[in-house]
This record gives sequence, structure tokens and C-alpha cells, in this order.
Amino acid sequence: MDSVITRLMGGLGNQMFQYATGLAVARRLGVPLLRDRTFLDSRPPEMNWTPRDVELDVFPIPIAFADERQVERIRRELDERWYRVARRLLPGLFPRRCMVQRGTGYDLAVFTHQAPLYLEGFWQNERYFLPLAGELREKAFVPKEAPSADNTRLLDAIKSGNSASIHIRRGDYVENPEASGYHGTCSLEYYTAAAKLLAEEHGVDRFFVFSDDPEWARTNLDLPRPVTVVGHNTGRESHWDLFLMRHCRHYIIANSSFSWWGAWLNPSEDKVVIAPKTWFKGTGTPASDIIPPGWTAR
Repeated sequence: MDSVITRLMGGLGNQMFQYATGLAVARRLGVPLLRDRTFLDSRPPEMNWTPRDVELDVFPIPIAFADERQVERIRRELDERWYRVARRLLPGLFPRRCMVQRGTGYDLAVFTHQAPLYLEGFWQNERYFLPLAGELREKAFVPKEAPSADNTRLLDAIKSGNSASIHIRRGDYVENPEASGYHGTCSLEYYTAAAKLLAEEHGVDRFFVFSDDPEWARTNLDLPRPVTVVGHNTGRESHWDLFLMRHCRHYIIANSSFSWWGAWLNPSEDKVVIAPKTWFKGTGTPASDIIPPGWTAR
């Protein structure tokens, strides 16, 4: 049976983009969506990226994987030179079945192909899956289990006032030279200026800080309102940070797909979302390629 296969790469935030876009394309074509996990499962000796596992299973979405033979067969046009030559010479017999993302902005071409189709990319733009926004926010990307007592207390605190989420991504953005050179990190000045704006112009009375380096946040952040640093949702529990972030009223995000989703999952039209002006330091990619039009790049 024909299907759309989406390649999973990166951590939870990236996998959410890949699932959401794959689902939108599969729905349009009326075929099932399968996931390709071969990149996540590979651990080549020369790898210079952070190893990741399949993380989407924290959500109540169907997990169906393509088998390796399926993936090999459909990826021929990417991995085997003879297939690329044959496709150029005999396009009717060797049709294009792989769509590799071109650039970082929205690419309408993803919706011009027929099934079977293999998608490889990060697809970091809501325009790919905006028609499915309600389903993704209210059903697909909601934790399968009930929150812990600690997360329930934090949720109550978040809902009790005019709260803002601050997400600080460090981890491999700091420790891995390849990731650091490509992504870069947001400056302390970016966070303090954005926090000042939210406090003074939007009445934020408490900041909830989510970070993979909570000690750095506690030591370095000096914000104009009370701060709660959330650092206990680690590893397989990190999706609970997304759950808590989505319930804040306003957002200061990092150049991170994880914090992008923390803000996007909140459906409020009144939320203020502040993002860094440059999304990928290594390429100079502007945030405007990634963030929705209602968000502010600073």
C-alpha cells in the first residue's frame, strides 16, 4: 500500500515537526503515515551530532514504522547514483519519490508530490500543518499520562497569575562544537531585555524558566519579577516542560524547536511570543523563516 514515510531526526521538538508535516501530507494524499527511525538508530563512529531516540511515544499518537527494506527501496534516488541517473533519463520509469527540504522557509513543493513519498527535513514552519492545528494542540501533542504532583503544583502556580515562560537551551548548543557553531546560543541580554518588555508592557508578574541547564539559569538570570526555575523534567520526562510551557500566558523562546512548540501549543490569540532575531547562527537564518507571523523577533 502507498504511504508517506517521514524521516525522524533530532530531539522531541524536531520529531514533532516531522510528524506534523508528514501527517498533513499523508492526509492530503489519503494514505497512511509511517516513520523512518533508521537515522535515530544509527550510531556511526564519526557522528558529530547528539544521539537521539524515538521520543514521540510520550504522546497518544499511532506509532507505525517503515521497515528498513522499505526505506532502502524508496531512498535509492538519494543514496544510489545509478538511480539518480536513471530518473533523469527515464523519469516515467523512475519517478521522484523523495522530497528533501530545500532551505529553511516554507516550501509548497512538499504538497505537489504523489504517494509513495519519502520526506527528509525539519519542516520548521506552521504553514505545513496549520489545517491540523486544533488536532495537534488538543489531541496529538498532549501527554498520555496525568502530571506528577510536582508538575500539578507548578501548573496551578502558572495559571494563578500573568505568567511567562522562558526557555533557555544550552546543552549541546554549548558543549558540542558542531552544534554550537551552527545553532549558537541566545545571549543573557536577549533574555533580560525581553523579560523587561513583558513585565513593563504586558504586566507579567512571574517568570517560569525551563532549561536543560537550570543551575546556569539560577546563577545568571536577573529578572524584574519573581522567578521559578523548573529543572526536574529531564530525559524521558522532558515533554512535561512542554505541557507546562503551553499553559503560560506569554513566552520568551530560544532558537530551539522545543521552545517553539512550547509557545505554539498555546492556542491563545492574545499571547506574546518573543524569539531571537537569528535562528541559526551558522547560516544567519532569520527567525522569520521559522516563527509564525504574529510572533516578535528581537
